[in-house]
Amino acid sequence: MNIPKKLLHQELQTRALVGPFSKTCDPMMIEAMGAGGMDFVIIDLEHGPNDIVNLGNLIRAAETSGLFPVVRILSNDQIGRALDLGAAAVQIPHISCAADAVKAAQAARFAPQGHRGVCRYVRAANHSAMDKSVYFKQANEISVIAQVEGKAGLENLDEILEVPGIDVIFLGVYDLSQSLGFTGQVDRPEVVDALKEVIAKCQAKSIPVGTFVESVDTARKYRDLGVHYLSYQVDIGLLMSACKDVSDGMA
Repeated sequence: MNIPKKLLHQELQTRALVGPFSKTCDPMMIEAMGAGGMDFVIIDLEHGPNDIVNLGNLIRAAETSGLFPVVRILSNDQIGRALDLGAAAVQIPHISCAADAVKAAQAARFAPQGHRGVCRYVRAANHSAMDKSVYFKQANEISVIAQVEGKAGLENLDEILEVPGIDVIFLGVYDLSQSLGFTGQVDRPEVVDALKEVIAKCQAKSIPVGTFVESVDTARKYRDLGVHYLSYQVDIGLLMSACKDVSDGMA
């Protein structure tokens, strides 16, 4: 296994990519997403049942299906472990200030860019078959996605964007809607205006922006606004909706 020749944050500079969150535990679900034409999958350790033990098989399924394997971690101590298993990107929730961003970026990279724990006997280094000098250099090229979710994150966005090693900003619109006093109302003008402000600031720094969408129309709208990292629903929700369409059609 090698670090992908194409890096997620580099791809996002030139085109919009789409992919779901994954909360299931079956690698075949991830293979099906790749067969269905998705670009990436976000394996969710924050709100899903998966853990480090089965993460390697899920990442492997993404790789063999042509998907960028992104891992949303629960806490910073999972960053290095997810990368050891071959994650192409880590998505870190609850980034509210520059200090949070610094901790995340440095936990994801080896010195001198960071302080990630050093071990080359890991899956990401072909279990030590990869030359160590090549591995340690390439490993620092992974993508770090900072998930900015609340009012504090928006207020500190300028400082967050100055942190070296933050490659993508992901705006969590549900948490943002709650912090603005409109829990779950992600289409409120206040929420959309906040997203537009984030896009403008990130574009000025050439940092791609992502967010969560629940319809193709919304995905197209946000893509046209400049959002390139489009997280489209959740695998288990997509499956439920497809089943409901069938059952409703038979009623």
